[in-house]
Amino acid sequence: MKPKLLFVTDPLCSWCWGTLPEFNLAREQLKDRVEFDLLMGGLQIGPADGLLEYDKKRLQRLWREVAEVTGQRFSQKIPPDFIYHSEISCRAVEIARKKHGAPPFEFFHKLQRAFYLQGQNINDVNVLANLLEMNEWEVRDELQTESIIAATRANFSQARALSANALPNVMLDVGAGYKLVCGGYVTTDYLIPDIVSRINPVSD
Repeated sequence: MKPKLLFVTDPLCSWCWGTLPEFNLAREQLKDRVEFDLLMGGLQIGPADGLLEYDKKRLQRLWREVAEVTGQRFSQKIPPDFIYHSEISCRAVEIARKKHGAPPFEFFHKLQRAFYLQGQNINDVNVLANLLEMNEWEVRDELQTESIIAATRANFSQARALSANALPNVMLDVGAGYKLVCGGYVTTDYLIPDIVSRINPVSD
C-alpha cells in the first residue's frame, strides 16, 4: 500500500490558504508514490457570531502577514454580515467528496479562493451551490443530511485526536498511523525531501 499523506486544514484557515499552493505542488510531484487526502479540522466552530469591526481589522492584519510570508494573494474583502464559523463550508467539502468519490482537493481550493481572493460568503447556499456545480435546493438538503453532518463532525474529532490544533498540519502514515510531518506554513522545497526521507528511510 502507498504511504498516506493527510492535509489537516479548514476553509477559514488563513495559513492553510497560504500553504495550499506549496502543498498542491508536493501533491502533484508525489502523486505516484503517496496517497493524498485532506481532513477538515473545524478551526472555527465556536459561537456562530458576526464579526465586530475589531475582528475584521484583526483578520485583515493576519491576511497581510500571511501574504507577506507566503506570497499568496488576499482580496482583504469580508462579505457583509459574514458569520465567522466554518462548519457549513466543511460540510460542503464532504458533499464534494460524496459527489466525486475522491478527496475533494479541487473543490477545497475553489472554496478558499472564493473566500480569500473573491470575498464571497462561503456560508451562503447560493455560493456553495455554484462552487459545487449543483442545484441550490440539492445543496440545501445535503447540508442537513445526517450522514454529511456526522462525517463532518467525525473529521473534527479525528483532527483533535491527531492533536492538529494549529492548522495546517501535514501528517504521514507509512503503516503505523499518522505522524506529524510539519505544522504551519511550509514550502515545497522543505516538504518534498522530508516526505521522501520518511517513505524511503536510509538504512544503516
